Amino acid sequence: MKNIFFIFISLLFTSLLQAQTSVNSFEIADLHDGELEVLLNKSYNDSIKKANKINIATLLKKNKKELNKIEFEDIVADIDLFLLNIKIVDSAKTYLGVPYRYGGMSSNGIDCSALILNAFHKNNYELPRTSFAQSKLGKKMKKNKSDIGDLIFFKTTKRGIVSHVGIIVENVNGSIKFIHASSSRGVTISSLDSETYFKKRFAKIKRIIG
Repeated sequence: MKNIFFIFISLLFTSLLQAQTSVNSFEIADLHDGELEVLLNKSYNDSIKKANKINIATLLKKNKKELNKIEFEDIVADIDLFLLNIKIVDSAKTYLGVPYRYGGMSSNGIDCSALILNAFHKNNYELPRTSFAQSKLGKKMKKNKSDIGDLIFFKTTKRGIVSHVGIIVENVNGSIKFIHASSSRGVTISSLDSETYFKKRFAKIKRIIG
C-alpha cells in the first residue's frame, strides 16, 4: 500500500513538474517569439531607414553631380562665348587706321556697318549690311551689363533713327570704349563717356551673340 501511494505521489509530482515545465516552455517560447518580432521589426525599420538614407544620399550625390555638370557646362559656354567675342573684336581691330568711306567694305576704305559686318563674317556670323538693320537684332543690354562684343548704336542724323554702330571693346564699371569707323578719323577706338558727341547721340546696346 505504501508503495502504491509512493508511486502515485511520484507520478503526480512528475505530472505537475512536466506541466510546469510545459507552461514555462510556452512562456519562454512566447517571450522569444515576441522578442524576435521586435528584433525583426527593428531590423526591418533600420533597413528601411538605411535604404532611404542611401537612396537620398545617392540622389543628392547624383543631383550634385548633375548640378556640377550643368555649372561646368555653363562655365565652358561662357568661356567659349567670351573668346568668340574677343575674336570678333580682334577682327574689327585689324581695320584700325583704315580711312572711312561711305559704302566701303575693305581695307582701302570702310564704313561703320561694313566694319561690323566684316568682323562678324570672319567669325562665321552673317549680319545685315546697314546699322539700322543691325540694330534690330539681338537682345537689348543696359550700359552697366554690356560687355566685349556687344554692338553700340547711335542716332547721328536729324531723322532720329539709328545711323551709326560700333563694337564694345571694353566696359569698366559702365565706362565704355568701342571701335567704329568714324567719318572724320577712320576706324578708331572712342570712349562713350569722354566724347560728348557720342554721349549725346547714344541710342542703345544690343547683344548679338549669347
